[in-house]
Amino acid sequence: MRKMTEFVMPIKVFASMMFFGLIILYVVGGILHNLLTGEVIEYAIPFIFVFQSAGLSIIIAAIWTLFFNENIIKKWRFFPRYTLFAPSTMILLAISFFTFLEIPTEWVVSLLIATSTVFIGTTIFLSINELYYRKTGERYVEILNVYKKSLEQ
Repeated sequence: MRKMTEFVMPIKVFASMMFFGLIILYVVGGILHNLLTGEVIEYAIPFIFVFQSAGLSIIIAAIWTLFFNENIIKKWRFFPRYTLFAPSTMILLAISFFTFLEIPTEWVVSLLIATSTVFIGTTIFLSINELYYRKTGERYVEILNVYKKSLEQ
């Protein structure tokens, strides 16, 4: 039971974050569409979109678990996992925007722009973070090697 809880809890937490993100994405997409076209939008989220977003959030959380669970992929670092997760999620979202998600069809471009901006920003942030930690790690390894040499004397 404990193993199942340890497996399910991260999926539940990430799915709720994804659900919140999809609702915010809907709102931002509508505002962005309004800014780009000047077209007046209705400020209401369709009820069916809430259910579709919940299902899509669970699917994305399962993909997240597939890529980031230490029991499934043991030896990979975070960044290579992310470089596989991000495009697969972006493709899933793009397919969802064009097929089954209940969104106005004229908003699709705005939603793709908003989603791409989030993914590009996250990728840039994680790239800088990865470079920083590699550099910091190299520095600490050098300090550790100097310390080891001083112990040998």
